[in-house]
Amino acid sequence: MTLEFEKVVPQVQRMGRALAARNITMSERSEDAWERLNRLGDLDAIHARIQLARQRDAGFRGAAPLNEPVNRAYPLPAAPPRATLIAADGSQVYPNLHAAAIYYLTNVGVFVYHHGLDELPEQITEPDLRYTDEYVRDHQGQVITNTAVNARRTVSELKALAREAWNRRAMPFPLVAVSDGPLLFWVGKDVPEGGQLQNEYIGALVHLHDTHAAMQRDHGHATSLVGYVDRPTSAFLVSLLHLASLHEREVRAAALTTNGDLEGLIDQPVMFRLLGPGERSALLVQQSPQNKRYHDKGKSYEIAFFYLNVSTDFPYHLARVEMPMWVAREPEMVDHVHALLYEQCRMMWRYPYALTRADELAVIRGHERSQLEELIEVELRRNDQDVEHSEKLDSKVVRHGRTRYGQ
Repeated sequence: MTLEFEKVVPQVQRMGRALAARNITMSERSEDAWERLNRLGDLDAIHARIQLARQRDAGFRGAAPLNEPVNRAYPLPAAPPRATLIAADGSQVYPNLHAAAIYYLTNVGVFVYHHGLDELPEQITEPDLRYTDEYVRDHQGQVITNTAVNARRTVSELKALAREAWNRRAMPFPLVAVSDGPLLFWVGKDVPEGGQLQNEYIGALVHLHDTHAAMQRDHGHATSLVGYVDRPTSAFLVSLLHLASLHEREVRAAALTTNGDLEGLIDQPVMFRLLGPGERSALLVQQSPQNKRYHDKGKSYEIAFFYLNVSTDFPYHLARVEMPMWVAREPEMVDHVHALLYEQCRMMWRYPYALTRADELAVIRGHERSQLEELIEVELRRNDQDVEHSEKLDSKVVRHGRTRYGQ
């Protein structure tokens, strides 16, 4: 049976009217948030209000300014004449109960770009196939979730960045390690070895900080780490605006479970009014239990961020750039990150060139997955193993006109 569009069309029409009405409401809230931001100029008052929320255990999850006014835009600085950017990204093949064997594969791509140097980029890939029960099953014997594979891949990406940065610590100019996505890493209960993975992730952060310390000591240059979040949907600044608008007696958990009359609004439209092309926001620190754990590991590892308008003209495009405190507390390192990332985005139309290339190195395409399945089947048969196909999977292949195991 095909989709009956005569039944869908009225629903689509209702959807259009509802979204239009919602956009009007969001526009009004955005205007309100903009007016509140313009009044939010006293850093001491902001920090006092956040401290009050902490004392009352009110569960504030918004942003705290580091040391810059939050209602100002910060212009694009000059890029360092020379630098090396190391970008990492990953891809995966998840465990499939309908495949010839239970396994998963992660592939990390690392792209090294030499800014201001007449050197060709470097490309590194690290495929990792896991198939023993130790890796593909949890403590109850169930096949691990996709979330568990994602967590392991994320740790592998940061460890690859840390290793490649350490291997280049003798370079006499700044290093910038770029990760795709947020730097705050946490895992849920469906990840069997979550505690171990978090320790390995923190270990990679420490390794990168060690590289920074070695470069500072030997050459006077820095090693920065950033997490690049494209098209962020966070509302950290909006939450701060809501907190600042409350009367002191209202600073309680009940009032901070939502953003009040700003609920549903994200930071992006407010930032588009504040930031011109190439400009960044103030440095901010997310208030969360996860970030507190990073701080408790060492003050250098707490995560800060700024918003960056990576466009050259309208329409604007926003990114959130995260960094550990050893970067955020050094103005020159912040300037280098700001300038280099914007230049990278100009090369690749609003997304860092080095990250784009790392993604291209890491991605596992459909025909490659098919070849991997065929290779595994051949090897199983060579070792006298029975290979059974899933009728459900085969029927999907027939319906969609694909070769076996193609995705």
